[in-house]
Amino acid sequence: MKKAIIAGASGLVGRSVAKYLSKKNIDVLCLGRRDLDHTDVNKLFGRKAKYIQLSMENIENLPDKISNIDWECGNNCVFYNFAWSGINDLTDGKLEDQLENAIQSSLAVKVVKKLGCIKFINCGTIEETYAKWHLRKNIPFQSSHCNYAIAKIASNDMCNIVSYLEKIDYVHTRLSVPLSPNLTIGGYISKTLKNILDKKQYEKPQNKQLYDIIFTSDAAEAYYLIGLHGKNKADYFIGSGKPTTLNNYFENIRQIVMGIPVKNKDTISSDSLDFFSTEDLYTDTGFVAKYDRLDLLGAKES
Repeated sequence: MKKAIIAGASGLVGRSVAKYLSKKNIDVLCLGRRDLDHTDVNKLFGRKAKYIQLSMENIENLPDKISNIDWECGNNCVFYNFAWSGINDLTDGKLEDQLENAIQSSLAVKVVKKLGCIKFINCGTIEETYAKWHLRKNIPFQSSHCNYAIAKIASNDMCNIVSYLEKIDYVHTRLSVPLSPNLTIGGYISKTLKNILDKKQYEKPQNKQLYDIIFTSDAAEAYYLIGLHGKNKADYFIGSGKPTTLNNYFENIRQIVMGIPVKNKDTISSDSLDFFSTEDLYTDTGFVAKYDRLDLLGAKES
């Protein structure tokens, strides 16, 4: 991999990957919705990265946009797709709104193949992992993010088929919950962790869904290694491989902060653990998350 194109580059994970690749001397072209000036681009993606304001709705215009900045894919370019949109945030909207993302992603496969990209890496989510777990168990999937999860599964299936027809390597990834190292960016989980670190009270979550936490620095390294070594048709879970409920995760962190011996109260069945396994990712790329889900110092010092 000598070059990379990153769609959705201005998001939390996309910009972490862009910075990481830039530090590895990979020629990075970032795509995003935001109107960014030169200073913004340098700050978000690295000094050597280039940026094109382009949403996935207009991905067919990418060849023309690239020609205007005198940039070429060459013969060793990887496309990363982190782009996704809802109505007010990534996960909301009706099913048809969410499915637009799947259509745009599958169209992007055709576009980047014509540009000369050799690999398409798609970013999935822990929600689709959870949905597939329910399907295997044949139990109802009840989630406020149900449409989001269904559309993510559809995106994988559609991109997989189109990549086969277009003869471009395709890698699907299911990313666990990403946290910025200093916890300044993020929603409920980041805010709750900050309260715990400050020894403040927090409301215990009632959700029994399994989660897996990963820092963006680890996620960036994983995507770099997948760009280099990820195998065609692979489906990698990117995380610690140690899922737990949020309540147990928060309680373990609280115990660390208070100097109490950590006691993991969750018992996870082996078939559930399979969905969160990072074994294939390690075998193919050598990736291992540096910061364990209980590594509080990792969150503070990254």
